[in-house]
Amino acid sequence: MDDLTALADDFYAFTLAASPLDHMWDGKLDHLAEWDDFTPAGTASRVARAQEFAQRAAAFDTAGDPQSTALRDAVEAAASSMARGAQWSTELELLNPKMGAFELVMSFIDNYPLTTAQHGEDYLEKLRGMPAAFQQIAQVATASAEHGVVALASHLTAGADAVATYLSSPEGDEDRLAAQEPPTELGADARAAWAAERSRIIAEVVRPGLAVFEASLRSLAASGMPDDKPGLVHLPGGAQAYQDKIYAHLLLERTGEEIHQIGLDTVASIEDEYRAIAPEVLGTEDIAQIYAALRDDQSMKYTDAQTLITDAERALAKAEAAAPEWFAVIPQSPCRAVATPFGAMAYYSSPDLETGKVGTFYFNTSHPEAWSTYELEAIVFHEGIPGHHLHLALNAENTALHKVQREMHSTAYAEGWGLYTERLADEMGLYSSPLSRLGMLSADSLRACRLVVDTGMHALGWSREQAIQYMLDHTPMDRGHIEQEVHRYIGLPGQALAYMIGRLEILDMRREAQQRPGFDIRDFHDRFLRHGSVPLSTARQQVLAD
Repeated sequence: MDDLTALADDFYAFTLAASPLDHMWDGKLDHLAEWDDFTPAGTASRVARAQEFAQRAAAFDTAGDPQSTALRDAVEAAASSMARGAQWSTELELLNPKMGAFELVMSFIDNYPLTTAQHGEDYLEKLRGMPAAFQQIAQVATASAEHGVVALASHLTAGADAVATYLSSPEGDEDRLAAQEPPTELGADARAAWAAERSRIIAEVVRPGLAVFEASLRSLAASGMPDDKPGLVHLPGGAQAYQDKIYAHLLLERTGEEIHQIGLDTVASIEDEYRAIAPEVLGTEDIAQIYAALRDDQSMKYTDAQTLITDAERALAKAEAAAPEWFAVIPQSPCRAVATPFGAMAYYSSPDLETGKVGTFYFNTSHPEAWSTYELEAIVFHEGIPGHHLHLALNAENTALHKVQREMHSTAYAEGWGLYTERLADEMGLYSSPLSRLGMLSADSLRACRLVVDTGMHALGWSREQAIQYMLDHTPMDRGHIEQEVHRYIGLPGQALAYMIGRLEILDMRREAQQRPGFDIRDFHDRFLRHGSVPLSTARQQVLAD
């Protein structure tokens, strides 16, 4: 185990150094002053190292020991995922207007628990380096376009528009990039001086640099792919690249065609459930009428942020009270619900024992009317309890686990769990009304449609409009939200598949476990969660072990 632990230590350190950008969301202070090497040579070096780690991990014989097996599999899977998912990350994925590099920075640039004066200087150095990092991304993408690999033109324009929106926002203390708190150990005068220097760097270095990045995106958009060819299948070598992306996010070998059919079948099954619940609430079992009512009835929209916040806190408290009946181990770390005007509609940031960061469920209240009253509870349960907070806080608190298992999350494991818990919440009696249960189905519709549209575009050659129309026909979402979702699938191929595929895998494990004498749901959940983030194949072995 010592040699395996040493390998895991080396791999964990490698991931922190390889991509400080990836660790911005969890506020890691390691390599705080640095940015990734986004060049092709930098990517090739990371891939080679990741492949080496995967091969070394696979060579370990754990003699069937569950803890050693879980750690070995976690390292091998994370390294393999990094290697197979790296292709075109800079050229395409980091330019995604929804979950790309700029959105990541704008969402998490203030997420660092700065303590010392050195932390403060490192953070300022990071700001100074931001323009060069973004220009390096643009240069790599521009060179790639000359060889036929380029992002969607409308993506590039949307990304440029997002940068322009920031550049037109107020400067000074109201600047989004000025939200980071100064280091806590600084005195009052030093804190003021640090904040002043931060504002100067933003005004004189960062903003001009981002203006150059915006111009680069607009120039690149002229050679971008058209909306009728948004998928990887239209790029040279794109079919294999998509297969690698699928593996990177699922850690399962599945073809696009296979997942597409699973999606079609799942959408049909969910629509049968709508027909069973909707008559009591909406007075119809016609699918088109159900979707229209949920989409268009303004009485089902929030009108103010405070009501949204209150309802989220109420749902979270109800889930916390019910959790002990369904889970043998409950995290000690509380789950905060925090309103924010930035980022995605909802997301979770896990606790960190080293930095003292608390587990936080963020929800965007900048436009309360964008939230439907019926969808809030499912989102709270997914992001908070019994969803991401429960499993990620347990990971963080379980110091017997290696950091690879505690912090490096397999997409299908983590998001499959989040989606599984939306339905588990129904079993727990957490949904407050039949309307909220329709919200649960609405969330399911979205995740099932992802299987159809992601594979439709990247494997089968669908146009962007085909993807949008399919989701209009099979979800209650409005066109504006659907367009944003489709943006995401185009820019992050394969990632959105992990939610429903992960849940289906977990449900399959549970069905098999339930066939055995003495099945206990608390034990099932404990077995699934106890070894931290592992491939679903490893989780299956844990759950079904004698």
